[in-house]
Amino acid sequence: MSSIGTYEESLPCGGQLKVSVQSWEITYYFSGPDLRYNGTFVSIPGKQVREYIDAFSENWAEYQKLKQTIPAGGEFSKTGAMGMSIRIDAFNSGVCLQSYHMPIASEDQLKAVIAGYEYATNRAKEVQLLLQQL
Repeated sequence: MSSIGTYEESLPCGGQLKVSVQSWEITYYFSGPDLRYNGTFVSIPGKQVREYIDAFSENWAEYQKLKQTIPAGGEFSKTGAMGMSIRIDAFNSGVCLQSYHMPIASEDQLKAVIAGYEYATNRAKEVQLLLQQL
């Protein structure tokens, strides 16, 4: 079988869907704070997307508890499921995909990311079927 290539599509929740016949992933690039710093690449393999959806929900519940517990003006961070950061601070509060990147601080943001990951899962299956026919 010859190499067919890779299909790419921007996701409305951020990130890029990349699909090949064999596999798929969601990738992100987060630029550094300025040109002195390198950016950060994050890749979520298709096989783990469901785990990330579950982790976002689990970490969101933990974030909600922490918001009620941490005194106002205080800062707190911990590592949650799938290596995500759960942060309470003045700049990037919420559930972050990695470090301080892509903070989710509202129920609407959470729903948008989960919907985007579910869309990516379905879209990847469709595209893989199409690529198999080439």
